[in-house]
Amino acid sequence: MIQLDVMLPSLDSLPRIFSLSDLKQRLPGDGEHALDVTLRWLEAGVIRQVAPERPVFYRVVLGEPLSEAETLQALMRTFPSIVVVAGSALWRQGLSSQQDNMLECALAELGESCNLSQVKLHSRPAGWWSVMRQVGGFAAEGCHGAAMLSPEMAVADAAAFRDVWMPDRDGIDWSRLSTARLSRATEALLPLRPLH
Repeated sequence: MIQLDVMLPSLDSLPRIFSLSDLKQRLPGDGEHALDVTLRWLEAGVIRQVAPERPVFYRVVLGEPLSEAETLQALMRTFPSIVVVAGSALWRQGLSSQQDNMLECALAELGESCNLSQVKLHSRPAGWWSVMRQVGGFAAEGCHGAAMLSPEMAVADAAAFRDVWMPDRDGIDWSRLSTARLSRATEALLPLRPLH
């Protein structure tokens, strides 16, 4: 047992966000050993899992919560289809005077959850990504590498699905939104709207 511990990589040698496969590459032998090490670290509270059933983790550093960039990196490794939406997209693009309390994100997968308290996930139906690409619904620049809705699509998506936080109406800089793009985005989402 002592020899095994000597062969273990130090937790500090791993990036802050890592996957089980990252650990497997650093350990000799089969994948079971990496799983055992991960379980020991989880039990010790030195790492946390980003989402149930997903083998992506982050190192716990006391007094240092994950930065927004690290949070989005963890989300992208866990959910490749993650997109910043709603008021979170508006704030990060400078169109809202009200800042979000939680990072609002949407996924193409259904029923997913995550263990990051600063994130709220929303499921979107099949075809949502396709619609986003067809109508140019993504912002030219993402957010720390993650896809982000354009301001017009963020407003249209929030109106269509009604499950996200949005700033008060007077907290949005409407003069910077294109009426034509907002109308196109709203129309494109009509077939995907949930029946209430």
